[in-house]
Amino acid sequence: MKNILNKIKIHKIFEVGLLLKAFFGIFEILSGVLIMVTGHKIIDNFVIFLTQQEIAEDPSDFLANSIIKLSNNFSQGSQFFAVFYLLFHGIINVFLIAAMLKNKLWAYPSAIALFSAFIAYQLYRYFHTFSLFLLSLIIFDIFVVVIIWLEYGRHKKRLDL
Repeated sequence: MKNILNKIKIHKIFEVGLLLKAFFGIFEILSGVLIMVTGHKIIDNFVIFLTQQEIAEDPSDFLANSIIKLSNNFSQGSQFFAVFYLLFHGIINVFLIAAMLKNKLWAYPSAIALFSAFIAYQLYRYFHTFSLFLLSLIIFDIFVVVIIWLEYGRHKKRLDL
């Protein structure tokens, strides 16, 4: 009985993790489309929204000035890469998650492989930026890969019986 309850808990965690990842995937797709359509203007407006209060209070605010400087260095190439990455990553996430939620067995190892590749890239980026936000995404993605692996093992055992 305890084993069955553990499997149910893992399955619920699996579903919640996938739904969160799907939400982020949809957000990535929408962000990629928004940047593609509006170009640098959306980024400039967002940076102004984020920093205007801090700059008004303290014109030498380090964080606000760093964000503005980062935004000013956002080139056409960076914009193209951001759009490509957001759309590609978001579409892959949503597609694989939908397949796993429909119990398509091929999607589990595919998701583990592709999500692990994304984690590797995120780790590469992390060691250049040391972004805490990126680190939290890496930890979340590792968690999702582990629960996918556990759920895949459960499906394989069920099919072998």
